[in-house]
Amino acid sequence: MLNRITIIVFFTTLLLFCGQAFAQGSADIDTDSPTHDFGTIAEEDGLASHTFTVKNTGYAPLVITRVTASCGCMQPTWTKEPIEPGKTGEITIEYNPRGRPGPFLKSASVYSNASGGRMSLYLQGTVTPHPKRNAIHPAIVYPYNIGDLYLQTKTVLFSSIRPGETLKDKVAIKNEGESPLTIHFGKTPAYIIAEAGTTVLKPGETSEITLAFKTDEAKRMGHLSAALPLSIESENKKKADEGKIDIAANIIDNFSSLSAAEKAKAPIAEFSSTMLDFGKLPEKSGGILPFIGGKESEGFTITNTGKSTLLIYSATCDNEFIDVSGGKKELKPGASASYKVSVRPKEIKAKLEAFVNVVCNDPNGPVRLIKVTAEK
Repeated sequence: MLNRITIIVFFTTLLLFCGQAFAQGSADIDTDSPTHDFGTIAEEDGLASHTFTVKNTGYAPLVITRVTASCGCMQPTWTKEPIEPGKTGEITIEYNPRGRPGPFLKSASVYSNASGGRMSLYLQGTVTPHPKRNAIHPAIVYPYNIGDLYLQTKTVLFSSIRPGETLKDKVAIKNEGESPLTIHFGKTPAYIIAEAGTTVLKPGETSEITLAFKTDEAKRMGHLSAALPLSIESENKKKADEGKIDIAANIIDNFSSLSAAEKAKAPIAEFSSTMLDFGKLPEKSGGILPFIGGKESEGFTITNTGKSTLLIYSATCDNEFIDVSGGKKELKPGASASYKVSVRPKEIKAKLEAFVNVVCNDPNGPVRLIKVTAEK
């Protein structure tokens, strides 16, 4: 009789323990690629949309409570029903390019009951202006200037390029002055080729600067950034106006020939966070010498959960007030590396929003972005 009671108590305790363990299970959210590149889209074509597939990799139903966009130009919709463990849902984001010519990089925050907190998704690309927009909204087409030379943009993002490729982009320019302008290019790295439609621009005349990014000349993988120096001479000015066009690209591996078996054995880069929010920065930071100023730092970790070596080609930020340090170049399966992202509060005068760019050999996400924000 005693043995029977003991057995009943044992199985009752076991059932209670299993029930408690199941109740403690949590949902988790993941996506194969958090970034979608539209490439080049035309302003006159209207809304551009992309659907992200998200998967519940946890042990409890996943509920997406809301998705908020960083800009009113984006409209998200998502799966409202609970997503069971192992199942997938969708998040569709529409981007409105109207009135937004030039390169763009926008983010959306996904809020859910997942254990990892919110997840970030990104849309990027370049919008070509409407053919009639020049006559309607010239200030929108040429919002930047170097002296009397006005430019469509001062930043060219080539996004992702594979070895052996050459990509080109154009920057529209206009002489808004009363005298002819002579355009001179400064020195650039060998992988950047710049050509002007005309070197002398008459008053009111428009033209363009063509930029080519040649990976064969880059000599390395990862995120590369450079500047095209511009010197603009005018007849009615004694001194030339100086400026630049910033250029960036991510050189990634060519994964097009990988078989399903090779992809299954590939490295997988898991990030501890895709968002670093410094909050409100202090007026004074903790530097050793107050007059030099200190830094505020946050961190993130990359773990290789795949089956082969993960190569980190670069972990950088193009924002001059942000430093990225630490980490490793190679991660064996199961290994992790920690990175430190630092900002200098003394040099930041307004709200900060930037991205840390990580390029690796994970075929499911060779380019990862970590959003960095701070309030002043």
